[in-house]
Amino acid sequence: MDDCIFCRIAKKEAPAEIVKETDNLIVFKELHPKAPIHLLIVPKKHLLDITQCDDALWTEIKKVALEVSGEKSPKAFRLVVNAGDATMVKHMHVHFLGEVGVEREV
Repeated sequence: MDDCIFCRIAKKEAPAEIVKETDNLIVFKELHPKAPIHLLIVPKKHLLDITQCDDALWTEIKKVALEVSGEKSPKAFRLVVNAGDATMVKHMHVHFLGEVGVEREV
């Protein structure tokens, strides 16, 4: 979809701070982070939401999330998936939120 920002990022037609990429997924930093580590894991193929995600892609998302966790080493992380009207961008994506709810030493 030409007007989809995530499709444009996946095609490298729009700027994003990309941290990881596979043949099927692109991972980049959220512009308005809600956690110390806030990344978006996005399929390169336009899918509306998780209802259109097959098992193979879901397994790859899990694998990439675990790889990102290993690379970023958060004490804790959360994966968030929205669907339908709960999502602002109508393109399947998973929020990787690292260090959420973790008390930091001062």
